[in-house]
Amino acid sequence: MCKKNRVLVVSFLWVSLLMASCEVKQSEKATPSVRPALLHIAAAANLSYVMPELIEAFRDEYSEYRLSDIRVTKASSGSLTAQIRNGAPFDLFLAANTVYPQALYSDSLTVGPPVVYAEGVPVMVYRKDIGGRKGVACLADPSVKKIALAQPELAPYGEAAIKILSRADLLKQVEGKFVYGTSITQAFQHAVTAADAGFIAASLLYGDAGKELEKAGMGWIGFASDSYNPAALRQAMVLLEASNEEAEAFFRFMQGKRAGEILGKNGYRVE
Repeated sequence: MCKKNRVLVVSFLWVSLLMASCEVKQSEKATPSVRPALLHIAAAANLSYVMPELIEAFRDEYSEYRLSDIRVTKASSGSLTAQIRNGAPFDLFLAANTVYPQALYSDSLTVGPPVVYAEGVPVMVYRKDIGGRKGVACLADPSVKKIALAQPELAPYGEAAIKILSRADLLKQVEGKFVYGTSITQAFQHAVTAADAGFIAASLLYGDAGKELEKAGMGWIGFASDSYNPAALRQAMVLLEASNEEAEAFFRFMQGKRAGEILGKNGYRVE
């Protein structure tokens, strides 16, 4: 091959490599890397044992989010509200009442107004040797040393317990026996491991929590709606991040039939 032809061949190869490199770079720009979606939910502690089932049903109903990263932070509604006010990166808040979500909405910290998704139900669990079937009057007996409940200023179920005891005219007699939990799940653990009785959410009678109660040999009773304030346990949710499409999808899911069925069979009242 003559020198002139060799120069032409080398030049052609160089130009071809340069064009291929440019095409790769343009392709990289045109096809950005795809990352799984992220949804971070702040959930009231009473939802602890039902959230996995809700998330599984959501992934089934919204298959486009089947591989997304869904993270749940569980605590008392008061604690979660404080975290949200301090800038915690939550996309959706499922609270145990309407008061906390409404306060966040009033302060323009939510995308829209609160939406009620269920109503919680309080119950009392007790060691079977204290006669709990007779009602809360058994708590005044000297044999009952400790009564577990969530802190009323942080958790709506703790507030409901105070209301129940007040209306039974027992609060002053038994408040010296209180053992407080920072959330309803912590109050549940106190009730199972260290107390004679405790006030918890009916949702904790099911699943793994229910098995713990059964293993501990504890009984439970419910309450008539006029013994507390049902409206105070209407559980509401708010969107916190407008740009997260998955959060909007989960918000819609929680208002749908399937979520209602799951909540209903796990101790909540659903309209």
